[in-house]
Amino acid sequence: MRKLLLFLSCFFAVSSVAYGGNVDTFGIGSAETALGGAYSATADDPYAVYYNPAGLMQLEGQIVSFGFEVLDPTLRIHDFTAVDGGGNAVLPSDVTFSDVSDTLLVPFAGYGAKINENFALGIAAYVPYGLHIKWNSDPSVNPAAYNCFESYYIRGVVTPTVAFRLTDNLTFGFGVSLGRSDAGTQRRIYAPTLPSLNNKIIKSEFSDNFNVSYNFGLMYKPSKKVALGLTYRSRAKTDFTGSVEIEGTSYYTNATTKIDHPEQIQGGIRYTPDDKLSIELDVVWTHWSTIDKYVVSFETPILGKTHEVFVRDWQDTRQVRVGVSYAVNDVVTLRGGYFYDPSPIPDHTFDMAWPDADKKTYSFGAGFNFGRVKVDTVVQYSVAESKREIGGESVELNESYDDGNVSLSADGHLWGYGVTVSYTF
Repeated sequence: MRKLLLFLSCFFAVSSVAYGGNVDTFGIGSAETALGGAYSATADDPYAVYYNPAGLMQLEGQIVSFGFEVLDPTLRIHDFTAVDGGGNAVLPSDVTFSDVSDTLLVPFAGYGAKINENFALGIAAYVPYGLHIKWNSDPSVNPAAYNCFESYYIRGVVTPTVAFRLTDNLTFGFGVSLGRSDAGTQRRIYAPTLPSLNNKIIKSEFSDNFNVSYNFGLMYKPSKKVALGLTYRSRAKTDFTGSVEIEGTSYYTNATTKIDHPEQIQGGIRYTPDDKLSIELDVVWTHWSTIDKYVVSFETPILGKTHEVFVRDWQDTRQVRVGVSYAVNDVVTLRGGYFYDPSPIPDHTFDMAWPDADKKTYSFGAGFNFGRVKVDTVVQYSVAESKREIGGESVELNESYDDGNVSLSADGHLWGYGVTVSYTF
């Protein structure tokens, strides 16, 4: 187990994903990402481990695969205006600013093998959930730094998986995801009446060294042209331990919290009218409402508090995903995809740690078949459907200014670029 956790730590040390509050993956595998994640009824490479474990029965021989996606987010806050609980304007007022998040690298790797006509196995390492957002920490430029100027949250997993043929047309797969999770935030303290604390940075860092979830899936092919896929990804319960401190002071304590990863159900139908064209439609349901709040418990009090509560009240979502592929010839396959991703975050818990909005994501890619070697590429563009308007509803924002009133509008976009190399032997 220690070797597994060491592998997880090394593999995901350079990885994280960014953009808004929704920490769901933007894609695992370049072909899958190019198809907008509409892949539960396709699932014909090692990343079937995530999209539909039953799809491993479609492999021929053994396949090893690895790749990465580069994500470049741009988030914007417009007309940020805050008034504190005493009626004083927080300066600067009516200000516009953008995030300063890093361009991020998200790796993934997988192996799959069809052992015989009734049994297959696979294993993959990937990031099913992740986020890392940075804003300017100077409140004279970014007055929202009093709410949050950095937040990160990542779960990396290794998922060994097996698949079985139940009938000629029906297959089943099951995998166990062995994971590690890390989370943290930084924010300024708004306390103009307490000069010794005003503008100090309060920082939290947490990790859960080992957590478990599982995936299982079914794939049914009623005809040569139609395939149906259904996948369930379970909730991963977490126990985070770490610390909370106010930098430059004696305030420091060990702390604990729980930030569970929600379950998902993905179902899809794939239609292949001929050997060249494939069309798939998927729906993904995520049980975000399991995240109603985070409670951070302190071993010793900080500023007279033994714990801190962050209300979330997130809402369940349904994504609609569409993917189309076309084989131009034996070497080149073109792919395109789209999905609509509604935000789970209501206005009353919107904040700078999770500045999410309803999004539309478009993708395009090409696959190149060189015999035993295949190279898949993808370009992805995700954009907020419209500006999100907050006019004083957010309890999380208002509490950062002594129960004041905060208004803003938010939008943004993300570019993603990926490549995957696979070898069959």
